[in-house]
Amino acid sequence: MLAFLELMQPSLAECAAALHADGIRHLRVVPVFLGFGGHLKQDLPEQVKAIQKKFADLQISLEPPIGEQPEVIAAIARAVARN
Repeated sequence: MLAFLELMQPSLAECAAALHADGIRHLRVVPVFLGFGGHLKQDLPEQVKAIQKKFADLQISLEPPIGEQPEVIAAIARAVARN
């Protein structure tokens, strides 16, 4: 499920609540960012903590941003090399 941190909907909290209502008890959050910035250093961890506080039985794993995954870095390098 795709969620947004701000300005767009659905929010991470809304998605977590909907998934929790469907019986999901483990969420894996993979931020679709190229690297660590303010959102990933502060905003996202704060939102995850608030969700975990609301749903004590919900486990949330916060993964590194997608842009730091080796496969994504390699794909970007290949795309840049072609041009």
